[in-house]
Amino acid sequence: MNIRTFIKLFSLICFLTLIGWRAIGYPNFMNLYALDPRSKPELRTSCAVCHVAEGRRSDPNFLTEFGREFKANGNTITSQMRDKYTSIFAPADKEVSTVPMDIIKFSTQQVIVNVTVTDAKGKFVPGLDRQAFTLLEDNRTQHVTQFLGEDAPLAVAVVIDTSGSTLEKDLDRINKSVLDLANRMYPDDVLAIYAFGDGGVQQIRDYASSIRDLKPLLKQLKGKGDTPLYDAVLKATADLKQRPERRRAMILISDGADTTSQITLHEAGRETFLAGVSIYSIDLVNTKREAKRSPERQAGATALRQLAEETGGRYITATGGFFITSRGKLKKIFTDLIDEWHKQYTITYEPSNDRRAGRWRTIRVNLEQADLSARTRLGYREGVQ
Repeated sequence: MNIRTFIKLFSLICFLTLIGWRAIGYPNFMNLYALDPRSKPELRTSCAVCHVAEGRRSDPNFLTEFGREFKANGNTITSQMRDKYTSIFAPADKEVSTVPMDIIKFSTQQVIVNVTVTDAKGKFVPGLDRQAFTLLEDNRTQHVTQFLGEDAPLAVAVVIDTSGSTLEKDLDRINKSVLDLANRMYPDDVLAIYAFGDGGVQQIRDYASSIRDLKPLLKQLKGKGDTPLYDAVLKATADLKQRPERRRAMILISDGADTTSQITLHEAGRETFLAGVSIYSIDLVNTKREAKRSPERQAGATALRQLAEETGGRYITATGGFFITSRGKLKKIFTDLIDEWHKQYTITYEPSNDRRAGRWRTIRVNLEQADLSARTRLGYREGVQ
């Protein structure tokens, strides 16, 4: 083994060791636990939820039972885990009064859910009819008032982080990839562009199917200012809610945590529910080695993941490298999203369950074919007018 090969191998081992150490010690447990709708308020700042408070990371029993299951489950919290660990999670029907969670107030309110169906190989499945779906809220079957197949028109909001943390070369690649996205959209689809950074949140281009004016508008974007991410989600969601298209999606592209928004993450998530918007978060945080060491950037990654997963969208980041910002990879991501959206199904229903303030309502879609899987929003926390 020559000296160059040895140095490369040594560097790789050091890097993997660092990643492993951070996977055990990084406070992602507490980030996600504190943001969970059923976490107990008095435990949200207690590290003992996930690991022994005075222990060392190298100890074999450093992680708690919850911490081990959280890690084994890909750093996610499932409904089964909430029901299992009753010492750290409140019951589903108990109001958590100190949390500004996704409170949805109903009089007569229709709920819109987008459903992505995949087969065992992960491929999108088009061509299903209304009878193939059963929609449940809190395990009770709901009456579907409207069902749209995969040919329904689409309204898309592309929300771009133009704060000072976004590199100029990244903006250039993002802008070119947005043009690629616009070129692939269907004739009846509409696309709007938003930017957030210096000057707050701005709508760069209103909803339209034309792409003629996109290029010069995108070229004007510069990385400068703070990061009002949640305000940007709120603005784009409010506009999408007014659109006649029943299928609505948001592409949220960011590389940093929120710094200056007037609303919270939970308030932003609540509005996406009312508008029936699915968020697809493209996370530029984890594409940079130096950013992976920043707790602030990782907080941003956690927020992007939560917005995507709770709204039935997808959280997209680098896999196997740090080069998601190349135009080729972004183009493929956008191509895949267009394919997914036009093989989606949109279901509308009016909740028939008795209303109870503060209750977390779980949404689930069952399919007639057992070998197919459905992805949609997780649910919502309810309020009563």
